Amino acid sequence: TVYNTSPMAASEHKEAGNNFFKDGKWKEAIAEYTAGLEECGDDSPKDQRGVLLSNRSQCWLKLCEYQKSFDDANDCIKLMPEHTKSIFRRASAAEKLGRSAEALADFACVARAEPQNKAAVEGAQRLRDKVYKENQKLTDEALPSNLLDVLRAHEDGSKDTESSVEDQIQACSKLRTLCLRHEKTSLLVSAGALELLLDRATAASTAADLRQACLACLVTMASGSEDSIEAWSEKHDGRLPVGAAAVEVRKQLHATFKNPNRQLLSKLKCVCREHAGSMRQLAILLGFCHEPEDEEALEVLHTAIAFVEGSGIDVARAGITALVAIFDSRRRLGQLGKPVVPNRPLMKCLESALGTTGCGELLQACFAEVFSLLADDDRPQNMKVDLSDVGRQVLEPFIQSDDINLRSNALAGLSCLLAANSKAAARLLQNSQSFVAAILGAISQPAPGPSGREAQHHAAECLLLAIHDASLRQQWISGGGIDVLLTAVNDTETGTSRGLIHAKLVGVLSIVSAHSKEVRDEVFERIDLMMELRHALETARESASSAKGRERDQLRQLSIGLYESCSCLSIHGEFKELLLHSKKTMGAMLQLASQEDLSKDPALAFHFASMLYNWCRSRDDKVRAKTGNQMLDELGDDEMKALEEFHQKMPAEARPATNGDVDSGSKELASSLQAWCVQQSESGGSGPRTGGPPAVHKLGKCIAKGSAQTQNLVAFTMKLLCSEPSNRKFVVAGGGVRALLQLVDLKEEKARDAARQALAQICIVTNPAVLEYREQLDAVRPLTELLEHRHELLQFEAAMGLTNLLSSSDELRTRAIQADAWTKCRDLVFADNEQVQRAGLEAMCNLTMAPEVLERFADGRADMELSVLGSFCHADDPAAQVAASGALAMLASCPEVALKIATHEKCYEGLLQAALESDNPAVQHRAVAALCSILELEGCPEKSTREGKVVLQERLMNRGGFSSAEAT
Repeated sequence: TVYNTSPMAASEHKEAGNNFFKDGKWKEAIAEYTAGLEECGDDSPKDQRGVLLSNRSQCWLKLCEYQKSFDDANDCIKLMPEHTKSIFRRASAAEKLGRSAEALADFACVARAEPQNKAAVEGAQRLRDKVYKENQKLTDEALPSNLLDVLRAHEDGSKDTESSVEDQIQACSKLRTLCLRHEKTSLLVSAGALELLLDRATAASTAADLRQACLACLVTMASGSEDSIEAWSEKHDGRLPVGAAAVEVRKQLHATFKNPNRQLLSKLKCVCREHAGSMRQLAILLGFCHEPEDEEALEVLHTAIAFVEGSGIDVARAGITALVAIFDSRRRLGQLGKPVVPNRPLMKCLESALGTTGCGELLQACFAEVFSLLADDDRPQNMKVDLSDVGRQVLEPFIQSDDINLRSNALAGLSCLLAANSKAAARLLQNSQSFVAAILGAISQPAPGPSGREAQHHAAECLLLAIHDASLRQQWISGGGIDVLLTAVNDTETGTSRGLIHAKLVGVLSIVSAHSKEVRDEVFERIDLMMELRHALETARESASSAKGRERDQLRQLSIGLYESCSCLSIHGEFKELLLHSKKTMGAMLQLASQEDLSKDPALAFHFASMLYNWCRSRDDKVRAKTGNQMLDELGDDEMKALEEFHQKMPAEARPATNGDVDSGSKELASSLQAWCVQQSESGGSGPRTGGPPAVHKLGKCIAKGSAQTQNLVAFTMKLLCSEPSNRKFVVAGGGVRALLQLVDLKEEKARDAARQALAQICIVTNPAVLEYREQLDAVRPLTELLEHRHELLQFEAAMGLTNLLSSSDELRTRAIQADAWTKCRDLVFADNEQVQRAGLEAMCNLTMAPEVLERFADGRADMELSVLGSFCHADDPAAQVAASGALAMLASCPEVALKIATHEKCYEGLLQAALESDNPAVQHRAVAALCSILELEGCPEKSTREGKVVLQERLMNRGGFSSAEAT
């Protein structure tokens, strides 16, 4: 390229460069601008040189030569500080070079000068957050090391000045903030924060407040939460997630504390024991990083729990909370965790905990965790634990105390022992009268004030858990316990706390009432148990609705007790008679447990299902209980009846005692209760509801987590509810079909049959369109399998239910054919029972619509079926005639099958006889329809055509015609 070198060349080069720029020729434009700059002398105007630099900067931008663009723009700005184009171009280049802060400043400058410059405004907005985050990152990366340097500056062991202590405490506070708000725990660990904080906390020269701050920082790093018992408890209970950084901190702390060469725990115990704040933080820290076998850590916790108060800092509470955490972590491991043994430091911790006040809920949580782990029987022989003896050693000194607070604590511990292992607790109560006396005293003569009420609350809880043991129950009754309970129920005051005590005592009374008729008569004579029971149920439900955490768990235990008591009483017909006339009590029983609780708690589900089963059964539905005697349990019903008749003939003094002989009430009583269950709404009213009856909904919820026994009870209850046809629509509305489909494959044969029978009964009377299509499909297999049952009633109901179901769709019929329903229905035709025969025929009739069945007939693989259908066309049973002739009418609509009928001598003969002789309009219509299809068939054998016409003519001319208008 030849450039003009005249005195005016600089401006000409600029114009030439601009022309190249417009054409997108960036390199040519750069060459012209460069030549123009070379022509500019020192005395040239600044704006002339500046514009050339600015234009060349823009060309470099287009070529992605960002550094060169930045330099040219920067040189221009030196000459022309307010040239916004160059400032914008420098900003664009700086952004591309990753120099966000410089770019932001230039974009902001242009935006202020030219608010209408959209590109500049957007650039400033785009970079503002980015620059802030980059600056914050730089600050955060620099801050941890700076803060740790504040602590390192005083590692030499020299005595800290007051100002240096305050600086270090502030540094610890800022380190905690970095962990909580900026998630810098991993960065701190990498920088050596754990070792540094431990060293400062362990040093004897460290000021007490600074030691507390160092330990609090370690607690924050190990927990990821604020330093509060409540937040830390929530974290440990699993309601808040624990981050990976916190988990790593715990591992490193545990390894450091276990290092025998460091002896950190003994040093920390020594330097913290005189300072409440430090001891509190140390206790919390140990809860994160130690195990039940760490005896040295347990010794430190014992010191914390036994800490002498006076500073307003609850050290004992922190120690108990840490103890709960250690044992809860082990419990969560399940079978992967080591068995826990009651070592001496643990026993000391428990004893110290029993000596505290104001820690009631935590104390119960502690004993619940420890006793549940000690009650684990899946452990080596040499690690077996006599839990009864452990309970006696720990609890007995406090149960005998004159201090009501200590007695209340011991009763709380006893309730935890009963919940963890009732047998061990029962041995303890049988061998030590002091525990029984404490329960009796707390219930009958509660001390005044909150402490007395708390003790009575725990005593009632103990009694509710212990009364299930038959020997203890008899011991209580023989010792005048009925009078104590009745007096206590009548004397309890109003209010939520007292209401719960009253609810537990009523639960105990209900269970005791089921012990014998004499006890029941005494209880019902002295109090209105139905009213008391209703109030107890309502109190428990209202309290549970607002409870959270462990309190909710405790109330769920109360619900279990109340349901068990209701279940025990509902065995007796006389109680159910009273119950039927106390609808509010029944409603309270039904509403006590939520569907969510029933789906999560197996024990609650079992007792709820037991209660409803006992409501719905009568003396006619009695199921023989297992006696434990293998010879007796294996006897059949007839053999058992004969044995009982033999016993009756024996002299009275020689007869064996009857075991468990109770009267469940009449069939009419059971029917009334069943009707109430299915017609009851959630609000307590009766009648149909779109949401379905809550009883059925809740039974369905019992299945998911329920035991095999619970599932069996649900199956039996659903069968009883469906025994009355008018109840079945309510069962369907309550989700009963979904529930039954979960039960049709139970291992227990009788329960499995009950579920399948109830499903069949529903399908008999229910329009298939009411059911979800998935339910229709899933019902086919169990109903088809039930066709082969040895009991004729179940065969009949299965065939009838299947008949109705198969009218829905070809897909259902195909599924039935795949389940071999055709063969099984055909086999029913040969049954001895006429009703079963007819049901099998009707099911076959509906199956004939399936393409697979038509193909079977058309291919000549249904000779037996044709014989059967022909025979039943003139059977004695009118309904069987209708079914058989109807099946042939549908089959004959297919020309290939019609030909098979016409050529099958026995089948065609039966069809002709039905058309000629039947007086039943329905049979006439179906038989004539089949014959017409055959006579209209091309290629029909002449003999068959002739015989068909003769029969029709004979019927019309000589036998008065057909009574069926459709046949005529």
